Amino acid sequence: MATTSISKSIAAPKKRARGLIITRVSFLNAKTLLGAGAFYILFIALVIGFLYPTLSGINFSSYLTSNAVAGLVGAKLKNVSSFSSLIGVELYSSIYALLWGGIIAFMAGAALPATFENGTLDLALARPISRTRYFLELWLSAVLGAIFLSLAATLSIWLATLFVKNADIDWSWLAIAELIELALMFLASGIGMFFGSFINASRAAGGAAFGIIALAYLMNTFGTLSDKLSWMLKIEPLYYTQGIQALSEHSITGWYPAVLVVAGLVCGIAGLVIFNRRDLPTT
Repeated sequence: MATTSISKSIAAPKKRARGLIITRVSFLNAKTLLGAGAFYILFIALVIGFLYPTLSGINFSSYLTSNAVAGLVGAKLKNVSSFSSLIGVELYSSIYALLWGGIIAFMAGAALPATFENGTLDLALARPISRTRYFLELWLSAVLGAIFLSLAATLSIWLATLFVKNADIDWSWLAIAELIELALMFLASGIGMFFGSFINASRAAGGAAFGIIALAYLMNTFGTLSDKLSWMLKIEPLYYTQGIQALSEHSITGWYPAVLVVAGLVCGIAGLVIFNRRDLPTT
């Protein structure tokens, strides 16, 4: 009796995800948010570049150096008549730390919950990839978003100087200002990843992270209004963000950015621990 052999097809083993694919996808998912942030940075810088010849002839130093405005921008400057000071007020004050830091906080906060909502987390973890790597790649995408906004600011300021005669930008201090803002945005990314680790809705997690940055801005504003409220300043991150002082007055406190970086690491690592220990939502 003749026998026939039946060959069984053996499934190929699953391959590990390579090339930071999770980071790339998360970064591309936030392209609209990051693009809007970069557009407004470019728009503000070019407006200042176009209008500076006119603005330089207007005496508004008494207004910009007042206590009320100092509370809004996060610093009381001695001289605001130069181009670098005006750019510092417009792009490196606490108002814009709120905006750019808020963008990164929202991006980081929404990154992980968005994968709960669309089911991609289950697909990713079905492959040989750990929760830790998944979390860290999402965090890296937010950090890359911060670097993108920082580079957009540098390029925008350079373009603005093309319209200003004898622009007094000290590029070494501009680089320091950018590093300070990067430290703040790193903290914002850590805050976002912390909230995203236990909140399942992307908008809620992103909104909560943005709310922390907004609360810091309010504390920074009210803390400058009265000596009785000055205690608010040293417990919020914008107090340690001296980008405007670096660009305008070439003076900073060297250890302040380290506070932002350490706080960002604490928030992010806390989020990682929570994410590794929690039960994932079922779809």
